[in-house]
Amino acid sequence: MKRFFWLFCPPLASTQLIVACVIAYFILSVAADAQIVALGASDVAGYGVWPRQAWPAQLEDMLKAKGYNVHVKNAGKPGDTPSGLLHRLNFAVPSGTKIVILGKEGLYDNNQKTTLASRLKGDADMNAIETKLKSSGITIIPANGSIILHNPAFRYDYIHLNASGHKELATRLLPLVISALGGHSPGG
Repeated sequence: MKRFFWLFCPPLASTQLIVACVIAYFILSVAADAQIVALGASDVAGYGVWPRQAWPAQLEDMLKAKGYNVHVKNAGKPGDTPSGLLHRLNFAVPSGTKIVILGKEGLYDNNQKTTLASRLKGDADMNAIETKLKSSGITIIPANGSIILHNPAFRYDYIHLNASGHKELATRLLPLVISALGGHSPGG
């Protein structure tokens, strides 16, 4: 038994140390760089498109092309509800976040048994989310994808954006985010 212990203990300990270091690096780097968080359900997550085609990634690329050193964390979760969003808010929005782009589309549709009571509960949860964010000094920008969804050229299906729709939404959000960042070019 002693031989077994000495044979496997050092590699196991070093593996655990490496895993712990990688996890710590990831957590610290995300917390340090997450200045903007895109929060919502499937259209935020990029359901139906590649991750780099989702509007949070495209918005980050557009901001970087204009000289902004920001990271847009995609905290979208397909199938999420207002209650689910409220429960994961502290994890999804790390400290140091300056702006949350809040995508409300689809959050109510993910509950197949939507009633007046569940709609009111959802509204209360969304109000609680906005109150928590504002009390932390975070600027909230609504991601109004519903305007884009009315155009069939931007739809993947009747409720999700396609790649062109994601690009259009990122383009519409760009001036709002720049304004929230102070409205001036980083170099100027």
